[in-house]
Amino acid sequence: MKKRNIMTSLSVAALSLSLLSGVAASADSMSNMHDMSSMKMEKKTTKKSSMKMTKKSAKKNTAKKSTMKMTKKSSKKMNMKHSMMGGMMMDGLEMNMNSKLPKGLKKATHAKFHVGQKVTLKAKHMEGMYNAKATVAGVYKTNLYEIDFMPTNGGKMVKNHKWVVASELKAKGALKAGKKVTVLADHMYDMKGAKGKIVKVHKGPAYVVTFKDTKTKMVIKNHKWLTQQELKAIK
Repeated sequence: MKKRNIMTSLSVAALSLSLLSGVAASADSMSNMHDMSSMKMEKKTTKKSSMKMTKKSAKKNTAKKSTMKMTKKSSKKMNMKHSMMGGMMMDGLEMNMNSKLPKGLKKATHAKFHVGQKVTLKAKHMEGMYNAKATVAGVYKTNLYEIDFMPTNGGKMVKNHKWVVASELKAKGALKAGKKVTVLADHMYDMKGAKGKIVKVHKGPAYVVTFKDTKTKMVIKNHKWLTQQELKAIK
């Protein structure tokens, strides 16, 4: 009897251990499944997050490129608008549209054309000048100089610019062809302070005119300079 009871007890104990092992194994299995599920969830979350970040970055890059394109386009439009409204060009440089009559120059009293006279321009210094109708704004007793000069903006050299007068040039000695000079005129932007040389000397008088551009129809006031030979009286 005692042996039977001992055997029964051992069997029960063994069964209990087996059941406990099974429960532990199931728990481990469930734990592993949970871990794998968590890993899958994390991977999905990371993937979704990465996709969102990629889309967001792509959107930002697209927006940046679009902004750059718009900026370039707007800049181009602004430049075109500026050229149409106020960017009159001469010899590749923008003209100073706020030109005033010179001070300190001796007025010519025996010139062919007088202040207030209507004339036709025969010069081709810039587009829209030839055959334009003009009014003489000033006549001065001074020679005119054709020059080459290097713009202060570092741009291409301007050759055979017509015209400047003696008071608009700085040089040592007499002003004659070949003489190196510093330009003091501001007829155009990036002209004042430029280094250059005299190409040709033309005997005065020197004329300042106000005329209507034949291309743009803009009125250009106090344009400097024209020679007497570049003007024709309107009969």
